[in-house]
Amino acid sequence: MTFLTIVISALMAFGLGDIVDILESDEVESALDVAESFQRASREMSEVEEYYIGRSVAAVVINMYVPLVDPAMQQYVNLVGQTVACSSPKPTLFGGYHFLVLSSSEINAIACPGGLIFISSGLIDIASNEDELAAILAHEVAHVTLQHGISSIDQARWTEFGVLVAQESTERWGSSEVQNAANNYGDLVEDVVSNIITKGYSRETEYQADSLAAVICASAGYDPRALSSVLESMSAIDSRSGPGFWQTHPSPEDRLAAVDAVIAALPQIQIDPVRTARFNEYVSGSVSVPGSTGTGGRGSGSTGSSTTSTSRS
Repeated sequence: MTFLTIVISALMAFGLGDIVDILESDEVESALDVAESFQRASREMSEVEEYYIGRSVAAVVINMYVPLVDPAMQQYVNLVGQTVACSSPKPTLFGGYHFLVLSSSEINAIACPGGLIFISSGLIDIASNEDELAAILAHEVAHVTLQHGISSIDQARWTEFGVLVAQESTERWGSSEVQNAANNYGDLVEDVVSNIITKGYSRETEYQADSLAAVICASAGYDPRALSSVLESMSAIDSRSGPGFWQTHPSPEDRLAAVDAVIAALPQIQIDPVRTARFNEYVSGSVSVPGSTGTGGRGSGSTGSSTTSTSRS
């Protein structure tokens, strides 16, 4: 495989087909045309580019965890997730919002750029009703809306990639500089993975997501106090070791103190018992999708409730 093929493949994977068209064109080969193309690439990322980077991050997540084998539960979580997403400041995205439950006893949730959101069955176990599930998902939607994942990318690296390829394309493809540029482009994904999976967001970023999540819940007709209830349940957990939530988030106590004033200023909505009954039906596994082979219930899956790997490297 030539270096030109590698670079073009990378560009296509991240949705930069307009640049590929120019690079492959027999009619347009001037340095000016290529440079102008990469000026477009090195600007602030578009929703399309954000989606493709997020999809690459999601591939890393899928390599670490096993999806929950419960089609009904997957549909239900997507129903609640889409409901809160529609009430967020950014209800529509290039690829839309997608939610996937992971068969893992970890307490964890991961919001990839572009609207791909993962939640562990262990975190769902903490929720006691649909409003609390909505609060958890709203927190992840808030991360996407506020672009917390994509903001972790080094803008200088994003720009450097375009500049290097634009310069080298006028001389010869296959230079070490072009290969380095292609590698740098792939490192953008590593930036995001490191921040949202390994290190976690800053305390201030988590507080921002909590505050917006409370507002989203109220806008969607869910009780914003459900966020407090979830954090209180987390606070009651004695064992806080292991990967996931405990390594990447501020303590539940600190989050409660930071978001209480926001929640108090929002409408206090009574939790609908019908929603709670629906929640209990789905998490208990009593609801099934016709024709599916999955077994219901929280923590169920083809390999149980453990992760495929505990590695965070």
